[in-house]
Amino acid sequence: MRLLHTWETETYRYQAYVTTRTDGHNQGNVGLHVGDDAEQVVANREYFFDAAGLALADSVWADQVHQTNVEVVGDADRGRGAYRYDETIPATDGLITTADALPLALVFADCVPLFFCAEHHGVIGVAHAGWKGTVGNIVAAMTDAFATLGVPAEAIDMFVGPAITAEHYEVDRRVLDAVEAVSPAAYASSVMDERAGHARLSLQRVNETLAVERNIEVTQSNLSTVSDQTFFSYRNGDAKRRFAAVLVKEKKS
Repeated sequence: MRLLHTWETETYRYQAYVTTRTDGHNQGNVGLHVGDDAEQVVANREYFFDAAGLALADSVWADQVHQTNVEVVGDADRGRGAYRYDETIPATDGLITTADALPLALVFADCVPLFFCAEHHGVIGVAHAGWKGTVGNIVAAMTDAFATLGVPAEAIDMFVGPAITAEHYEVDRRVLDAVEAVSPAAYASSVMDERAGHARLSLQRVNETLAVERNIEVTQSNLSTVSDQTFFSYRNGDAKRRFAAVLVKEKKS
């Protein structure tokens, strides 16, 4: 498990991880929904979580559907989706919690992992932002869910994990129009090389702009799933593999 980013207070540590390509089963695939051997996938998950000192049995996973549904989860949800796909949080692309030692986990292979942390309020969240979730404004959905827990947008930091980058991601007019509709500023910051109804698109920059528009501070990892073979990329032929983005809140001893 690779640690990407840490937030800290005097009492708590919040850590954002991703799993990486390994020499384990199917190169470390942790996706239970891609037709792989479930027992081996769980063994991969156990390997990564053990390496990070986390308990897979405490983690929460979601059935991701490229939409903007967000669920607040807690102690009663420990272990959901960790070992069986039919036990995941259904039809959800964003998870939020206030609970300690409850790792939130989503899977990726080009879409954008978004990590959210309000460290002074004790609230964390992770979101899956493919192009549909991005233009649906999952950033706003996450922000609104944080607000229900008493967290103002300006108290949230967002960290953008590894994903496909603009030089490898060409989209058509349908996607471009959806970006412009959700935010003209996001369109201006993220669209490049327009020609004949197509352009290259930075989903990272779209999500960053949508977050900044809500007064959220953003940090980019600047990691590419296509050019960095550490990660799985659907476009690089990893249709049967996924890496996980994991965020956890831990009380300091």
